[in-house]
Amino acid sequence: MNDVGGRSGWQPQPWPLDEREWQKPPMSGSTKRGIGCGIGVLAMVLAPVALVGMVLAGRATAPGPPEGEPLVLAKELVAGSWSDAAGGTLELGADGRFWAAAVCGDFSDPTASGPGGSFSSRDLTWTGAGSWSVYDSSAGRKGVTEVTVRLDPGKTRGQYEARGSAEAPVLWAYVGDPDDGRVCVLKKRH
Repeated sequence: MNDVGGRSGWQPQPWPLDEREWQKPPMSGSTKRGIGCGIGVLAMVLAPVALVGMVLAGRATAPGPPEGEPLVLAKELVAGSWSDAAGGTLELGADGRFWAAAVCGDFSDPTASGPGGSFSSRDLTWTGAGSWSVYDSSAGRKGVTEVTVRLDPGKTRGQYEARGSAEAPVLWAYVGDPDDGRVCVLKKRH
């Protein structure tokens, strides 16, 4: 006679759970909260990484210079009428004087103080008259003509670089921070 623990006729009972349930213990509320917290922490770590990636991708796809190669132009070829996509015009006279009407560009005043030191950007468009000059920066790199305009009176100035071809030249400049991708392009009118 089997007498276990003072009970006669005791028989072991079969396990009430089948094999699949035995391998997966039930989750308690604290286990579920732990998994939820883990997912939350993972999201907090991955979100800044994804944000940095998007910023870098945006900078990598920001517009650069217009098509064509850097261009060296004689002052006689720079003189003339130039216009931007919004209809702004820049008239460069053969005598070294210019007139501008709502022309795009990046303009600064070296006498004003700003975040970049002694220059303060007054970008977008401007209207006025003044003098202009050409500089060929061929020394040490592929040549490019740089056109500088100086607004009278005062010290406000802007600068453009020549690009394209002799048949289809453009003057261009970044407007503001080059990483922002804003570009001003002036096409020569014939």
